[in-house]
Amino acid sequence: MVRGNRSAMADIGQAAMLALWVALPGLSVAQSVAPSVIEPAVTFPVKSAAELITPLTTPPADAEPAPETAPLRSLWADPRAVARLFREACIQTEGQPAAAVDWALAQGFSPVDPMRGSTDELLAGEPGTVLAAPGSDSRVLLVAAQGSRCTVWAERVSGPGLRLAVVEVTGELTGKGARVQLQVERSIERAGAWRTQMQWRYRRVGGSQDFGIGSVTTLSAAPGTQALNFAPMPAATGIAPDGVRTP
Repeated sequence: MVRGNRSAMADIGQAAMLALWVALPGLSVAQSVAPSVIEPAVTFPVKSAAELITPLTTPPADAEPAPETAPLRSLWADPRAVARLFREACIQTEGQPAAAVDWALAQGFSPVDPMRGSTDELLAGEPGTVLAAPGSDSRVLLVAAQGSRCTVWAERVSGPGLRLAVVEVTGELTGKGARVQLQVERSIERAGAWRTQMQWRYRRVGGSQDFGIGSVTTLSAAPGTQALNFAPMPAATGIAPDGVRTP
């Protein structure tokens, strides 16, 4: 699906960043336990998130298409807004689909009609809901899938800015007593572009289930396609990389 004169291939390199969650050979990581990397619901390569669906509103035929590198002209251009969306919709709800969808609807998000495009690609064929953020022209999407898997896609957002905003969110969680451990941090070249993958192991105060908070963001300051992912993780082994059992 192509809007205006946007090429269907335009963001394949950016979308392919999430394949980093699938295969991690030769990791050079900052970690305190052996990492168990969560996988996104999407199989790549695919089109950019916004191109996977038909927009709910069609722009005028004579409208000038925005360049691919132009930032969003809305509150979603602020990486902190995207990070807050991820915190409220995915982390605070622990990825529970019903809770994430209820929160999003209360904030004015619009469910994407599955008949209007390939939402199955975002959900990988699993039950779930895809919602478009208000005022984002379907370029900021919330994917709430079965199994407490929750993903935020954001196009035309600064990668370094979003990375910093997510680090701030994890700091806030730690400050409130949650257990948050950085397990993976690396930069890797994919499809001609360098990207940073980070993953934290997270457990809320009083919780017993561990979750992975993951981000894959572009290294360049130019606006691009970014993704944040939240999903359950297996329990930590308690064995540090040096073989010593952790407390």
